[in-house]
Amino acid sequence: MTSPAIQQANDKFHELEQKIQDFFDKVNDVLSWVPGFLSDLIQPIEDGLESLRQKVTEFWDRVNQLITQPGSPTRLHQVAADWANVVGNAVGDIAGRISLDKLQTNLDWEGRGAEAYKATVPAQVSGLNAVKDLANQLRSSLDNLGNGIESFWTAMGIAAGVFVVGAIGAIAAACTVVGTPAAIAALATAAGVSIGLITTAITSLQSLTNTISTEQTTIAQKVHDLGDQWAKSDTGAMQDKSDWHVMP
Repeated sequence: MTSPAIQQANDKFHELEQKIQDFFDKVNDVLSWVPGFLSDLIQPIEDGLESLRQKVTEFWDRVNQLITQPGSPTRLHQVAADWANVVGNAVGDIAGRISLDKLQTNLDWEGRGAEAYKATVPAQVSGLNAVKDLANQLRSSLDNLGNGIESFWTAMGIAAGVFVVGAIGAIAAACTVVGTPAAIAALATAAGVSIGLITTAITSLQSLTNTISTEQTTIAQKVHDLGDQWAKSDTGAMQDKSDWHVMP
């Protein structure tokens, strides 16, 4: 499922593509009506159009790769929720059910085996709670990344919107040979502003992904450490029936 922010940005880019084409078509139509004795007015306009084409190409070069690899904040949020609900909450429930105050074993049995069992349970509860904490940390990290991608595409949509507004104004201004150079300059300015906004959005997203990468590395290390620390319980002391006695 496509994120609404990504869909809105894509819609705005499609609108922009059409508006830019409309502008070039409008200018070419105006130039086609210029009589030969005013040809000295045409060259500056054509030079301006070429410069504008280069600016437009720069804009699309920055945008097209992003459009083909938009990311999926919706999927990130789904996976984040799964870590919390399927893993974190489930493990937390288990930890709650096996805590010493919830076990009937402590009330019914005594002896060496019972004492060994009591010593084992808190470590298992601690390990399970650690898993729940890690699941919640992972959820937070994935949610932050998903939110960051959504914010990025919102910024991209705004950048495209600025360009669209500039294109609409330029189309309106390019009604005459006299007005066309100013229209070209205005549209080039809008392109420059949009490119600047996109560059800022990319920089912000890169900063966020660097932060997320650091978080993921830290979480992975915690998982590794937990595997070392959460040792398998020694059940040997619990297996001899003589070590278990029913409480009187």
